[in-house]
Amino acid sequence: MRILVLGPVEIRAEAVDGLVVPLGGAKPKALLAALLLHARQVVATDRLIDLIWDDAPPASATALVHTYVSSVRRAVAAAGRKGALTTKAPGYLLDVDPTDSDLEGFENHLYAARHAERQEDHESAAGLFEQALRLWRGPAFGGVDAEFARAQATSLTEERLGAEEGLARCQLHQGRAAEVAAHLRRLVNANPLREQSRALLMRALYESGRQGDALAVYRDGREHLLEELGVEPGAELRELQAEILDGTPRTSTATKRRVVVRPQHAVPRHLPPDLSDFTGREEQLRAILAVSEADAVTAPTVVVSGFAGAGKSTLAVHAAHRLRGRYPDGQLFADLRGSERNLGAFEVLGRFLGALGVEAADLPGDVDERVELFRRRVDDKRLLVVLDNARDEQQVRHLMPGAPNCLVIVTSRSRLTGLTGTVGVELDLLSTEASVRMLGRIVGVSRVAAEPMAAATIAQLCGGIPLAVRAAGAKLQARPHWPLRALASRLSDERRRLDELAVGDLAVRSSLRLNYVELDDLHRHAFHLLALLDLPDLGSWLAAPLLDIPLDDAEDVVERLVDLRLLEVAGIDAIGRVRYRFHDLVQLFGAEQAMRDEPADGVAAAVCRTLATWMALVDAGASKLPRVTLGLRPQVRTSVELDPRLVAETEHDPSGWFKSETSAVVRAVERAHELGIDEMTTMLIASLLSSPFAARNEFDGWQRTHEVALAAARDSGDTRAEATVLAGLGQLYYEKDEFPAALSYFTQAAEGAEQVGDLATLAVSLVGIGTVHRDLADFRAARDHLARAARIAEELGDLSVVTAADYGLGASWRDLGDLPAATTRLTRCVDSYRELGDERGAGLALRGLSLCHRAVGAADLAAELSEQAEAVLRAAGDQLGAAYATQSLAKARIRQGRTEGVAEALADCLTLCTSKGDRFGVALVTRTLGELALAEGELAAARSLLADALAKWTELDLPLWQARTLRDLAAAEAADDEEMALTHWDRARALFAEATTREVTELVDLTPLAWSHAVRL
Repeated sequence: MRILVLGPVEIRAEAVDGLVVPLGGAKPKALLAALLLHARQVVATDRLIDLIWDDAPPASATALVHTYVSSVRRAVAAAGRKGALTTKAPGYLLDVDPTDSDLEGFENHLYAARHAERQEDHESAAGLFEQALRLWRGPAFGGVDAEFARAQATSLTEERLGAEEGLARCQLHQGRAAEVAAHLRRLVNANPLREQSRALLMRALYESGRQGDALAVYRDGREHLLEELGVEPGAELRELQAEILDGTPRTSTATKRRVVVRPQHAVPRHLPPDLSDFTGREEQLRAILAVSEADAVTAPTVVVSGFAGAGKSTLAVHAAHRLRGRYPDGQLFADLRGSERNLGAFEVLGRFLGALGVEAADLPGDVDERVELFRRRVDDKRLLVVLDNARDEQQVRHLMPGAPNCLVIVTSRSRLTGLTGTVGVELDLLSTEASVRMLGRIVGVSRVAAEPMAAATIAQLCGGIPLAVRAAGAKLQARPHWPLRALASRLSDERRRLDELAVGDLAVRSSLRLNYVELDDLHRHAFHLLALLDLPDLGSWLAAPLLDIPLDDAEDVVERLVDLRLLEVAGIDAIGRVRYRFHDLVQLFGAEQAMRDEPADGVAAAVCRTLATWMALVDAGASKLPRVTLGLRPQVRTSVELDPRLVAETEHDPSGWFKSETSAVVRAVERAHELGIDEMTTMLIASLLSSPFAARNEFDGWQRTHEVALAAARDSGDTRAEATVLAGLGQLYYEKDEFPAALSYFTQAAEGAEQVGDLATLAVSLVGIGTVHRDLADFRAARDHLARAARIAEELGDLSVVTAADYGLGASWRDLGDLPAATTRLTRCVDSYRELGDERGAGLALRGLSLCHRAVGAADLAAELSEQAEAVLRAAGDQLGAAYATQSLAKARIRQGRTEGVAEALADCLTLCTSKGDRFGVALVTRTLGELALAEGELAAARSLLADALAKWTELDLPLWQARTLRDLAAAEAADDEEMALTHWDRARALFAEATTREVTELVDLTPLAWSHAVRL
């Protein structure tokens, strides 16, 4: 057996060229990789879970590890090493020889090669390096997407490159320069920043008589380093170039003499005081310091950019103080925004020249002459210039020294991309941890340590803006008697947060106002309305209906707000569009200005236009998705004129559109209700969103929109609308597997609908009530409500509701044991759904029909129907429905005795159900994994999985499923603990009897051991 990880992860039988043994998907491969990295050691299950899921495992992780271990164990056995993977508390042990894996082979060859090279046995070393490199088949740990594998692959890639270079060194010693040059050329092209490879290539070319090509390789490397890293080549490469130029390559190195220029004139020291409590920004500080060390032909320039209050000036001043020793001829500083106005180059140059010893009488009266004099004056100086708060490129161009021995640090809210040859340093928000450290340095570490939770709350409410943290710290310093929780409480009130973050000249509001005053009327109006909506993120298109402007103009408006740092880019959404968002404090500032300056009727009109546009787009997207909820979809009539491009992108990828827009739509519905605007539209949008929410199990947004719609309906006294929303809430709670709450909402909906004569909503509600009763194993109540729903729907001519009721009745008859009646009903459901064009419904009915055939022992037909159901549901875009069909196919395969690949398929189902928050599905698939283990005789795994499933069914309070799981758990216990087996068996039979299901008859005269034998393969 060979386990291969230096390329795609594989197991091969016998020799390296042997047959590849099927291993399964990415997760079994990740498990194998993790075990191989700890070969011959016990790896705890908890540790494996952390490795496979990057410290963010699903709730079903333990069960999944059992499944993956089974897959790997089968593969290892098939490769001829049965017993190599064993269970040992608290986890698993992979007992393989070092010669069984390419990983340990590579490491051993590499160690031996390096040892031989150190002994100057270059021939042996070259052979060993070649053997090590031949083991590679591609990127290491291919097919494994886990952090531990990526980290290990990065380390191994570095080792591989080292082996390539070692081979080249040995071959050069053997006089094979021309051969080495060809190989190294490919290596350097693939890794242009790797200086060791480049040095070897230069040496190989030189020794091949190609001095010019060797120097060209140096120039190419220098260009790459400057362009990508902004640094010059290292000393070794530079010295090798010099030696090649001289024709005397040698191994000795020369030390470059550093020349320090002494000041000869007035030495300006204009920097503002540094902060003793400067915190964070280590990476950005290193970037600035690195620029000062790089060789340059003109004055190196750093542009520090960021949002208001990000700490741009603080960082620039701190960096300048750190660099004073490197610039002994002085430091100049100018705040270009000033206290009341923007400063021009003429005035700033006058100040700079005066500081450099030019008398006022000698200052030129022309700006160009001042620029020329300034540059002459600093040409031979090592001078540092800080230009703070630059508005645009034009403001700083005349203030740039031309001498390469000077350094310029510019701060601006814009990136100033029009300035060529600059290094950009962008300041992002501080993390909560960094904000807490900063607060501690201001108010005292002990004070923060005494109230860590309150300190973290303050940091979070300051939103990572250093100015806000500093203002909060100043307020606490001024009030030493305040506990931190007092300020945290005050900041939690959004209405007063900006007031709290103002102490003396430290004020977030004042900082934001500097950019706000640059807005013209249109952009100010956009800023107000977008901030007032308070959305988590938004697309630029939203400004079109909000401002009643064309779509193309909307993007320009939004981008202008980005330029002024009043809006920030959040990322790219699922359909490839840019998304934007407000910082919390900027949003509060904008909403504050909107409430003060925008007329109420104008705000209402803008919000109504926006809601109407959203409603039309939600309708367009929902019409392209499979229907998951029943009925209740209102007819949309809107007078809004939609840009065809918006409709096209919505209909082209409705799933991606809903993924991108849902959180914004949900918040817009809530916000409109808070503002008392267009309540009817909020109810319509809520109803339209039900099916898309259900398709993706997006429970939070579904609940929030329906709670708003319910409040709106009750506020308006509209009982019909209230009944519709209550039915939607019933469907929500049913999808959440919260059956008592679902029953309550459906019952309220039915009562309201009956009161106002809304038969359509009544029928839908009765289907919901019947379905919940069926899941709770109250089949009499289920049949009564479903039959009544079918009668009402037939009178209304609503075939979709009739079919839904028929499906529930068919499933009830199947559980009760009347399989012919169940088969007839479910067959009719398949036909009806196809007549309706509802492929999702047809797929679910096919699955239901397959369960009937499996119940009578027709496993082949059951498998065929499940396969059809799976294909139909995948084509309809219903991932979760397809997972249920896969589960039923797995059950049929177990009955057929065809279990190959079943565990892997169920593991994928379990992962999907877990990610969707589908608790019923997680319990069902966990139970099926337990049934698989039981059938294969893996009794310990079966007991663990079935006990896990039983706990889940008990939490859901579903007695029939508890009974079915207890029956199988009894079979798993029968051989080892007869008393426990009988306890489970008796409890299962009691629950079956109470529900009067078909299992009452099936288990007559059977014992746990007999059932175990019946289900074993």
